Amino acid sequence: MEGEEEDLLALEVDVIHGLAPGRAGECARVRDPSVRAVWSWSPGARLLALGPDVDDQGAVDGAAQPYAPGETPSVLTYIAASLRAPGEPVGVQGGPCFTFPDRLAAHRPVPLPLLVSDVEGRCAARKLRRPGNWQPGEWAGLIAGGAGEWAMAVCDDEPVSICHTPAANARAAEAGIWTRADHRGRGLAPAAVAAWSRREGPRRDVLFYSTTIDNHASRSVARTLGLTPLGWLWTVR
Repeated sequence: MEGEEEDLLALEVDVIHGLAPGRAGECARVRDPSVRAVWSWSPGARLLALGPDVDDQGAVDGAAQPYAPGETPSVLTYIAASLRAPGEPVGVQGGPCFTFPDRLAAHRPVPLPLLVSDVEGRCAARKLRRPGNWQPGEWAGLIAGGAGEWAMAVCDDEPVSICHTPAANARAAEAGIWTRADHRGRGLAPAAVAAWSRREGPRRDVLFYSTTIDNHASRSVARTLGLTPLGWLWTVR
């Protein structure tokens, strides 16, 4: 189980940030230049990866700290402090991460039409009004399927809940979910995430879902669908 957890943690970090394994005696590296460090841990495994321009912290690997969900890892507190400079804010953010089981928990039927990224759905999506939080080019790429599979609940010819694929590699994909504020609490997000997983799942070995510690709505989606807890993923930016 420990080896499996290690593989899953590394795979999710690779999906989201791009992971370059470290050489002997060195930390792994993430390719994402906006990230200074990543700490991913679970009850049986942990992974530290540094940003491209961050000096290796050597023996500061966090191995001695017991797994503590919701508690900022001491290794990241140390790294953030070492990187902090006048006029350069450094923030630490984290939250739980999950994998998708073979069968999702039952959820209430969606009260709105649900489109998915098949041929019929992509055609229908071209006629919808673009949500204001999507730029024209991003929206065109999304509905064309260039960024992976998607599912969306629609009200009055406008998407009000969208699950898509913000990050993926050859083996795995990460779910991204957004629901318009005036449509939250209606069960749209779980339905969209479930529909997305049915589209994206056959293409990947693993599907991931992660959120932040204070995003209670997103964490509720994971509970509703019965996603499998993996651990916690923390970043320094």
